[in-house]
Amino acid sequence: MQNIFLVARANNFITSDIAAFLLTLLGMIFLSLSMIKKKPTAYITIFFITYFVLFASRIVYEGANFYPLLLFIFAVIFIVLEIFIPGFTVTGILGAAGYFTSVVLAFNDYRYGILAIIISIIINIIFVKTMFKKGYSFKGLTHLVLSTESNLKENKEEVNELEKLVGSKAKSISSLGPTGFILIDGVKYNAISYDGYLDNGLDLKVIAVKGRYLIVDREVK
Repeated sequence: MQNIFLVARANNFITSDIAAFLLTLLGMIFLSLSMIKKKPTAYITIFFITYFVLFASRIVYEGANFYPLLLFIFAVIFIVLEIFIPGFTVTGILGAAGYFTSVVLAFNDYRYGILAIIISIIINIIFVKTMFKKGYSFKGLTHLVLSTESNLKENKEEVNELEKLVGSKAKSISSLGPTGFILIDGVKYNAISYDGYLDNGLDLKVIAVKGRYLIVDREVK
């Protein structure tokens, strides 16, 4: 009888807004770690597991409520498109909107969901700033993009032409987070920031080539 009571209490907790808040915060922390660390795969895996627990608890205990999970999946697809296809700002906005909406729908009271997102964002901003002060950067996200790109079939002739641009001066014509566009002698190229987010209009230098992307960093004057 006592075991049944404990199971019932556990079920009530996992579907509570308190549990949803803790899972939301935990997932966003692991997402931040995946962008900061050079080996992001493990952190991204834990991020997905965390949100799977969040959404699965709603599906099991709330009469097959699949909408938050489906919306989360679509959000991830749009965010991936934004990461690997430079310049698709709309996909990034849709991805972020879908992600936050899916989280809000996982709460019993949507107001608590909105509050949880705001608090989680603030805590993660503080967390990321603290990590930056300790010498970390967005190398994890860059590493993920480069690893994925290296698995694609490369056009050797195109790569050889790009390698000639190593050492060239460039200017960003979009934000790089980490992917974006740069301009070299009036020609537009796909680029990846070597270390962190770069704004539009910055003077840059090509330091390497990976696949069909030029790796760029701030030009030291």
